Amino acid sequence: MKKTAIAIFIGITFLGCSDKRAQKDSALDEVIKVHNKVMSADERLMKNKMMLDTLLQKSDLPGRDTATMLRTNLVLADSAMETWMHKFDPDYKGKSDDETIAYLYAQKKQIASIDSQLNKSISESDKFLSKIKAK
Repeated sequence: MKKTAIAIFIGITFLGCSDKRAQKDSALDEVIKVHNKVMSADERLMKNKMMLDTLLQKSDLPGRDTATMLRTNLVLADSAMETWMHKFDPDYKGKSDDETIAYLYAQKKQIASIDSQLNKSISESDKFLSKIKAK
């Protein structure tokens, strides 16, 4: 009876560890997935920023204030991504499983917010640039 209880306890312990490991792996995968999505939009962001820079050099640009605001939004989105990347710490030494999982979910929330900011700034600048090209 005692051996059975010990075996059950050890089994539960291992299952608990593997469950935490799976949660950590899943959370990290989710963070990386959003990160990769954001990075894939970086080229469009830079292209739009360069186009706005070029347009802002023209003295007769209609919608100069809008172009300036859109360029600023692109720079802010890019800066937010850079800041997040520099602060993200994939090293979990010294942290419990629960702390690691909580950290990864918080990071996912942050990078998802940056993704939204990036997509919005690209979309708005795309619309503006297409209107300028149509004129």
